[in-house]
Amino acid sequence: MSNDNWLTPKEITKLQGMPTSIQGVHKKAKKENWPSRKHEGVRGPGVEYLVPFFHGTEEPQLKYTADNSEINQFMNEFVLIPGYSVQVSAGHGSTAMEGMEPSRFLAYRKKWLKYRGFGEKDLVIVWAKGDSMEPTIHNNDTLVINTSRKKPLDGQIFVIRFEESLWVKRVQIRANSWVLISDNALYPPIEIKHEEQSNFEIVGQVVNISKDIGD
Repeated sequence: MSNDNWLTPKEITKLQGMPTSIQGVHKKAKKENWPSRKHEGVRGPGVEYLVPFFHGTEEPQLKYTADNSEINQFMNEFVLIPGYSVQVSAGHGSTAMEGMEPSRFLAYRKKWLKYRGFGEKDLVIVWAKGDSMEPTIHNNDTLVINTSRKKPLDGQIFVIRFEESLWVKRVQIRANSWVLISDNALYPPIEIKHEEQSNFEIVGQVVNISKDIGD
């Protein structure tokens, strides 16, 4: 997973819908099997959790108080990227997301966006379906898409719309065509001739892949 979604128990208590005590956070994390890791805090070693904390169709509201510097710091450090309940197919196509509302938001550090040169409003999150992009992308991996990058680049991975379907494929540029390549050699490439390209839309480039590991 991306390092940008890790929060301490104390930070999690400030989020709406989360336990208000650190002990409650630990219990919820254990019950829901959140990924965890150790970190070095100002008072010594501690733990951070990778929290799927934003669900629902509305942007989450953090609980502010006038002197709550921790929440202000959180909002200064993070941006919320909208995620859509759509699976882009790493196989033979999946339903497009046009007209849908975000189903959740995931937090990413502003430093990461600045380092990569991304605009906050250009990024969206979807989920992969299928195995044709393995080992690069697995089923249910989280994909961050930069929708400002609509010009295909040779060798890069893009989400492509065809009619009511969304594909995630690696693009090869040829003189008179695009070739959509699956990293899994079991799937044959798809060639799109120049005269057929108007039927396809580049939704954006995949710029980050996050995945679960272990049981």
